[in-house]
Amino acid sequence: MSYCGHGNSDDDDDDDVDGGNEESDSEPCAKVPRLQLCTLRPAAGVAKNLCDLPSEILEKIIGYVNIWHHNRIRATSKRMCYITDLFITHEFQKALKRNSEANQRSYKSAALRSIKLATEVYVKYGFETLFCGCMLPMLRSCYKDPFCPATQNIQKFLINFYKCIDNRLGSTQEFNLLYVLTFLRLLKSFRSFHITSSCVGISKWRCVIELQGPWLGVLWTSKSRLQSKSEDHTKILIMMTELLLAEISNEAFRRVSNCDNEICIFGYDTSANKRCPKTQFAFAVHGSKQIWSLLRSCLEENDEKFKWPSLWPKDEFMFDLEIHSKEAMKWGCSEKKCVEMGLSIEGCCDSTRSVESH
Repeated sequence: MSYCGHGNSDDDDDDDVDGGNEESDSEPCAKVPRLQLCTLRPAAGVAKNLCDLPSEILEKIIGYVNIWHHNRIRATSKRMCYITDLFITHEFQKALKRNSEANQRSYKSAALRSIKLATEVYVKYGFETLFCGCMLPMLRSCYKDPFCPATQNIQKFLINFYKCIDNRLGSTQEFNLLYVLTFLRLLKSFRSFHITSSCVGISKWRCVIELQGPWLGVLWTSKSRLQSKSEDHTKILIMMTELLLAEISNEAFRRVSNCDNEICIFGYDTSANKRCPKTQFAFAVHGSKQIWSLLRSCLEENDEKFKWPSLWPKDEFMFDLEIHSKEAMKWGCSEKKCVEMGLSIEGCCDSTRSVESH
């Protein structure tokens, strides 16, 4: 081991073999490499860590991590959860844009577009983290082609997502408003979308929409076991999403959906003749003008002109929906299926009277 001196004595004229410096009579010490000297210097300030990097760099790093480990990264800190959600959101948007530009009628484009329309309202409201967290299991199930999920995987994703939304919001007006907006946006996305009638009253808005191709109805209902409204509403949104996916990709199907006390049969027909199945959606919105004007603009205006509310209205309202499908009646389903959300009929009538009196 070589040694170097620290003194500046001129008595000894012997040169140092390694460094060419003069030796001294002081105590010798081990020679430390230059790189090690840099690391031994005390840090001038707080120590840096991985989270101090810019979001763009962290997003690039997470992109190289296996999708199976993203849950662990999200659980590390709020910062890493945000970065992971940012990566998933950007990858989803890029995949949607890439597949839509390549072929809008492909299954990949139809699947991603259907997922976006079924969840966009909730993401705009602030449930983006919940959306990304529920999407991770779906991406892991199809890791070879993450953004091409099968219909069953999309169904599981939506069931989990809507269940988490129901646990967060419960039976509130916020839940009702987000649900109705999502339902209307799904209706509007069908190519065969047609408004047959629309009328506005003092405190209500009535509208009838007709779709060609999709059909759905209730095949059997058990009166002994009551079904929760949230499950019933969720089931309708999932069926509408699957019908929209079939229309975009132009694929005919017939499927049965089982619940605790109902069996629903629904499908899509690709025939373009006069006997093409038609389904009618007649609904009424009772409430303040702020509520029904928002819902009406969402349905009747173009996506470019529609403005998402900066402050979501919290007024109480009632949404009454009736679904008529003659094709479903051929399979033994009931003539119509009714869905009610929001205020009771008595409360809605009282609020209507108070508005009309003014």
